[in-house]
Amino acid sequence: MAVDSSVDSSGATVGILVCDHVVGDELVAAAEGRDYPDMYAEMLQAAEPSLRVKAFDVVNGEVPSSPAECDAWIITGARHDAHADEPWVVALRAFIVELREHRARTVGVCFGHQAVAHALGGESGPAGEWKAGPHELTVAPSPWFEGGTVQLNAMHRDVVHRLPEGAVALGTGSTAEHPMYVIDDFMLGVQDHPEFDDRYTAALIEVRRDRIGSEGADEALGRVERVQTDGDVVGRWIVDFLLDRRSRP
Repeated sequence: MAVDSSVDSSGATVGILVCDHVVGDELVAAAEGRDYPDMYAEMLQAAEPSLRVKAFDVVNGEVPSSPAECDAWIITGARHDAHADEPWVVALRAFIVELREHRARTVGVCFGHQAVAHALGGESGPAGEWKAGPHELTVAPSPWFEGGTVQLNAMHRDVVHRLPEGAVALGTGSTAEHPMYVIDDFMLGVQDHPEFDDRYTAALIEVRRDRIGSEGADEALGRVERVQTDGDVVGRWIVDFLLDRRSRP
């Protein structure tokens, strides 16, 4: 029997699958003491104040017992590889398979976007270059949001190389070949970071300057200073998707 994937927005609980933490004095200061689940909670509740959140420390082995434990799910970004064989990554990918089988409304961001694709038969891996700072993303209209061109802060070297069966590309842009996709109308992948503000993005760029390269880091920091990002817009899209608020046919 198919499971209804719609979500009652009145006091719904979104499970945050936490795949990394803010680490290091520079990043903790730039985040103003917030950790990643705090950033996601702020983004979600800015779009829908009645939402509740429940964090699961997946990177440290805390995997939910069942997809039914929360009304909807969001999988965070991470500095880790979504295609790795580390035990917690393998456990996360297995839970993603359960989420699809349960038809649980799910959004993956950056690492989460890659993990969903890889777990469900697609392929993620290194792209050969870093993408950092604001990047343009053009999104097709969907039943949940109007789409359009936005700017989002990026911080990644890995991308989705091949979408899984049943995935439909929704976005194009300067950040990745597959920057946004939807699977079966209840799973959404977003490559870049609507939860990152400019201060935290700039701090990440500086911390990773040696890996990004000085020229690329300086270019990215210049874009952070010049380009206004649209995390609030994409945050609303994510909430409307998680709650299955369909405004379009």
